[in-house]
Amino acid sequence: MPSIISCVSLLLLLVTAAGALPSNLPTDASFYSSLFENAPEDLKLINCPLGNSVPFPESTLPAPSKGLELKFMTIGRGTQNYTCPANNHTAKPKATGATAALFDASCIAALHMDNDSGKQSPIHIIPEVIKPIAMGTVDFLADMLRRTRGQNMDIGKHYFTADGVPFFDLRSQHSSNDWVSCQKEAEMRAPDKPGYGVNEDVAWLKLKRVDGGLGEVYRLYTAGGSPPATCEGVSGEFTVDYAAEYWFYG
Repeated sequence: MPSIISCVSLLLLLVTAAGALPSNLPTDASFYSSLFENAPEDLKLINCPLGNSVPFPESTLPAPSKGLELKFMTIGRGTQNYTCPANNHTAKPKATGATAALFDASCIAALHMDNDSGKQSPIHIIPEVIKPIAMGTVDFLADMLRRTRGQNMDIGKHYFTADGVPFFDLRSQHSSNDWVSCQKEAEMRAPDKPGYGVNEDVAWLKLKRVDGGLGEVYRLYTAGGSPPATCEGVSGEFTVDYAAEYWFYG
């Protein structure tokens, strides 16, 4: 299992790199390798076992159903999608779905702190850190890790079907059963974050299976994604960047 220092150092390295990427990206893998020269060669970033060792966060959401165990922990980075009617500035934006890439966070999740330490797990800071980074840059950094370390953290996609059903697909690197279409079972307002001002984070959710091989999905530790209060100055379809943790039980 990787050390906390190793994982957090690599996260900081990625964020630093994200702010200093050249406009013409090199294709030579040796360029990317130099960015990771201080990271341990055996640093494992994907496919760490979870089971039920990671504590479920304090919330008003229903607990995972009996008989299910935590199979995947991911960071989702994408957009919440909305629409506004034309020439109606007092209307409220209507949610139309979401799209997100899902990145393996199991090894960072496995580094959770003891509950009595007063500190939060390193994974819970990632949504707030990754939200401001452009999606193209996030994809680039994931590809850089794949090319230089042979570890592909991009393990799935989240989107809404044509029928408006939330869909999660993690089959690209896992079992053919690792997908789920679902519906909302419960939600709670995202907790306020001291020092962050107005809470613009989308709600925490529990989703239950409609079809597929996974049982339940939680959207937790959200960052961003909420629309403006009204449609003033907005017309038609628009998106709002967000990031969140997605916990998958099966």
